[in-house]
Amino acid sequence: MARLPDPHEIYVTLDPAEDEPRARKHALVAETKRAIAHIALLDVELVDRAELDALVTGMRAIADRLEALPSLRARGGLASAGGPDSALLERSGIAGRSNPLASPLHMWFEGDKVRGWAVYDEPYEGPAGCLHGGFIAAAFDDLLGFAQMASGQAGYTGTLTVRMRRPTPLNRRLDYEAGVDRVEGRKIFVWGRCHDGDELLSEAEIVFISPRDGSVPR
Repeated sequence: MARLPDPHEIYVTLDPAEDEPRARKHALVAETKRAIAHIALLDVELVDRAELDALVTGMRAIADRLEALPSLRARGGLASAGGPDSALLERSGIAGRSNPLASPLHMWFEGDKVRGWAVYDEPYEGPAGCLHGGFIAAAFDDLLGFAQMASGQAGYTGTLTVRMRRPTPLNRRLDYEAGVDRVEGRKIFVWGRCHDGDELLSEAEIVFISPRDGSVPR
């Protein structure tokens, strides 16, 4: 059985410098996200079928063009690419600046705590006008995974508990905070909260399990 990658490599928390090539990729991501939002909200009952067919053809051409370009798959994928491309803040589907799936969730350390914020629009909708619960949980998984680094250890998610206190609105700035509660051997206990202004929307607790080999963060 292949050994799992070192979680300290998975949770690289350095914020990569936005050099010229990376800035252009971020611009590509921004335009892709615009397209995703427009597609999600497209009223197909009112759009001409020929226009829809033309859009499919155009998107297929873009996908084919992208498929022909150099890919991080050659380096084992996003988490294994090494360097800036493997940083959580660059690749994550929740927080990654280079990932068009991400809102993104912006995160940074303030002392031994992590702060963050995000704005989710219609492609992330669950109940009408509200964020899908799966994205609420996923955001906490990323946020608390980032926060666990303050413990001096890093592990994989063992147990994630999320409490939804209020519906989480779309198209509003949400503010996050997280921190390490305690460490018991290989177990790292981390907490997190999400607010809309002064209103608590949701909170979470995670138990991370560090590897048996006792890897030390770099």
